[in-house]
Amino acid sequence: MRDFRLAKATKPSHLSPYAGRRLFLLSKINRLLSSIGVEMHFIDAEWASTDPTPPSLFPLLEEQRNVTLVLTISVRRSDAENRIKELINMVQSYHNLQPCLVPGNPAYLSPYELCKNSVKLIEDYAKTIRKIYDGVMYIGCEKFEKASARISKHFSMTMFHLYRRSRLNEFLSFSSEGSIAIYTPVILDNLSDTAKSYIARRVVANNSEGDFTKHAIDEYMLSLTNSDTYILEYLGRRRVMLVIQPFSNSMLEIQKVFREIERLANKKGIT
Repeated sequence: MRDFRLAKATKPSHLSPYAGRRLFLLSKINRLLSSIGVEMHFIDAEWASTDPTPPSLFPLLEEQRNVTLVLTISVRRSDAENRIKELINMVQSYHNLQPCLVPGNPAYLSPYELCKNSVKLIEDYAKTIRKIYDGVMYIGCEKFEKASARISKHFSMTMFHLYRRSRLNEFLSFSSEGSIAIYTPVILDNLSDTAKSYIARRVVANNSEGDFTKHAIDEYMLSLTNSDTYILEYLGRRRVMLVIQPFSNSMLEIQKVFREIERLANKKGIT
């Protein structure tokens, strides 16, 4: 695809309660992505107990060098400094590993961690990483877009937004070069319980009334129906990477989602 770039996001805790099994399934997803031409795989930051450590990713990096792992690091988490050190040691050897610094979802943080200054920490860690690494680096910017725009410009980082349909124009305006990534939850047809739970959390976080309507569904996720294809066309003609989050880790479902996006993109003539 030309400017229509696709990646996948994976939440490790959704794969398995067992570390070995999680890494096995991450490797399996990597192989699938390689086979369908998707070259970027974002690994979300959640709990320290379920996130893979940077060194544990060595086998994945060796096995599929044509798939880049984007390791998300929650800067307020107590293990962030150690994870940054481990990542710095690895990015010098692996071109298919990139960092993504995020404040961290409050749901995964302790009261002590929540009190930390996420903006300052992102700046400090970005500075540390840039001393030895000049490759692609992402900054998660939900709820602090203006500060992240400043930081991204200073440290040459790519802004990483969370999909909200009503704010897509605004997201594009934050980057003068127009190069951004958008974390994009996607459904093929009917809403699963996992998708419903995601939307409910997003609605509550952004609307005190918590009104669960079709408008809310459309606002927080992309449905691969005819009514949503104009969104693909709109973003596909700009320098936007869609970081797709399917609501199932079934290999068949992941493949169906990416194949359908590719089909719709071809139909719209944006590939």
